[in-house]
Amino acid sequence: MAIDVSGFEVTRAASGGNRHTKGQKRLNHILAIGLIAFLFLVPIPLGANRPVFWAINAALVGGAGVVYGIVMLWQRDNFRIGLSDIPVLTGLWALLCLYAVIQFVVPVGTVFVAPGTQVASSTLSIAPGSSFHSLVQLLTFGFFFFLVLQVSANRERARFTAGALFWVIVAHAVYGLLALTQFGDTLLFLEKWAYLGSATGTFVNRNSYATFVAFGMVLGTALTAQAVEKATDSRQVPTATIMFLLVGLSFLIIALYSTQSRMGLAAGLAGSVVVAIGYVFKLGRRQPRLSVFMVVLGVGLAVAMTVLFGSGTLDRLGSVEQSFDVRAALYRQVGDMIASRPFLGFGGGSFEAAFPLFHALPVSPDLVWNKTHSTYLALWVEYGVIFGSIPLLVVLGIGFRCIGLFIRRKSDWVLPLASLGIIITAALHSLVDFSLEMEANALFFSALLGLGLGGVTEYGRRQKTR
Repeated sequence: MAIDVSGFEVTRAASGGNRHTKGQKRLNHILAIGLIAFLFLVPIPLGANRPVFWAINAALVGGAGVVYGIVMLWQRDNFRIGLSDIPVLTGLWALLCLYAVIQFVVPVGTVFVAPGTQVASSTLSIAPGSSFHSLVQLLTFGFFFFLVLQVSANRERARFTAGALFWVIVAHAVYGLLALTQFGDTLLFLEKWAYLGSATGTFVNRNSYATFVAFGMVLGTALTAQAVEKATDSRQVPTATIMFLLVGLSFLIIALYSTQSRMGLAAGLAGSVVVAIGYVFKLGRRQPRLSVFMVVLGVGLAVAMTVLFGSGTLDRLGSVEQSFDVRAALYRQVGDMIASRPFLGFGGGSFEAAFPLFHALPVSPDLVWNKTHSTYLALWVEYGVIFGSIPLLVVLGIGFRCIGLFIRRKSDWVLPLASLGIIITAALHSLVDFSLEMEANALFFSALLGLGLGGVTEYGRRQKTR
């Protein structure tokens, strides 16, 4: 519902509106601190890749949302960014959640047809329990994204939160390096059962950890650009700030190389390059020498880290063709799954239960294939090509909105640019892996997109600082 801001302000002023405004500002500050602490803890238990952690995170996010809403009602305040400000995104996500409910609740009585096999099911989902867990995750992501939008409506608070999240990821990168080199290559101080010799941090999978670290690298590149942007106004380069950011970036680059994830490295570099190009586009004409210096410095840092720490990742480039052959065989069989139920899908979270119906040589029978190794294919297998494309459309819509904010703003364009880089990183790595299917990564992804989208209510409004 549209709000006449000028009239709204008169009403508030007549009834003690200043108290309400200060109350909401304080509430959003508390919410920001809570979200930062939550995101620091989320990756610790195995990247939150277990149903029990999904339930805990859902309870925490849902509880925070309920408390936040109650306080807002008590203060007689409006949300800084309401659902009416993002109607298309809200409608699409609600539609996906509704279909997720239909998949495991509605007793339609279906038969799943696979090559030479028929499997009866009382619901659209072949694994109703897993589909319920997936719905919990979808709702968690939606509520969490909405809370981040409230925090990011204040641009100063959004910048603070982004900086804090950068250092959260740096802290996890430092732990990952210590676990690899000083703690006996362990996982949470326990013996690892996979990816020995590669940094995995608190994640089990090195590729998922690589995506997490790559998010930090892209964000750090954007924050460095932000520090340089401030220098264009004061004509003084904030040397200490830039040096601290470069130190953090160095840890992230070392950790990313230590994962030995080929696509994780490529996706992180691609996202960082997008940020660098955007930086040059905005400031290249105003500060050409400084822009050239920062680009050269960034390239030099990346090259130095490659020479010093990139041998393991570079050695794995020789096995790209073999890995591609294995994935291609898997993708063909996943394609057969999609073709068998292109519109209904097999149910959220049901790939592990449904794939054995299609599993055949040359895909190895000695391995357990519980992921599609492509988030795009996973969505289409589980929700069908129509509903499974909704998350892609949502992210695409946020990306276009961030492009608009980046182009129109003469200042404070860094966070929308960072979100674009994050989207590029996630989109590329999701082509051949399942990093965003790790809840910790998905929550960080949601947070970083929300920070970039902050300020979407600025058009036609006068309030921007609450």
